[in-house]
Amino acid sequence: MSDLPAILVTGGAGYIGSHCCKALAAAGFEPVVFDNFSTGHRGFVSGAAVTGDIADKAALARAFAQHDIVAVMHFAASSLVGESVADPQKYYVNNLAGTLALVVQQWRPVRIARAE
Repeated sequence: MSDLPAILVTGGAGYIGSHCCKALAAAGFEPVVFDNFSTGHRGFVSGAAVTGDIADKAALARAFAQHDIVAVMHFAASSLVGESVADPQKYYVNNLAGTLALVVQQWRPVRIARAE
C-alpha cells in the first residue's frame, strides 16, 4: 500500500478508465483498478489491480479492505448499443444492479464519479 490517497477506478483496464488512471497517478493519487477484464486489457494496468465484477459484493469488500479508498470513479459499464438491444438484461444487471452494489457495498462518505 502507498502513502498516496487511493482512488478505486472501476473499469480501469478499459480505454477511458486506463487514461483516467494515468491522469490520477500524474496528479499524485494511487489509482486502484477494479475490473473483470471482460473487455479491458491487463496491459493497460500499471499499478494496483483487483480482479472482480462490480456486482460481486465480496470482491468489492476485498478491494475496499485491501486499500484505503478515498474516492471511487466508476467506468465499469456496458456501452454497446446493438448488444444492449439484443441482451437488455445483461445491461440492466451490469449498469444498474452493479452500480447499486458498488454504492451499497461502501456506504460511507466516499465521493463517487460516474462517466456516461
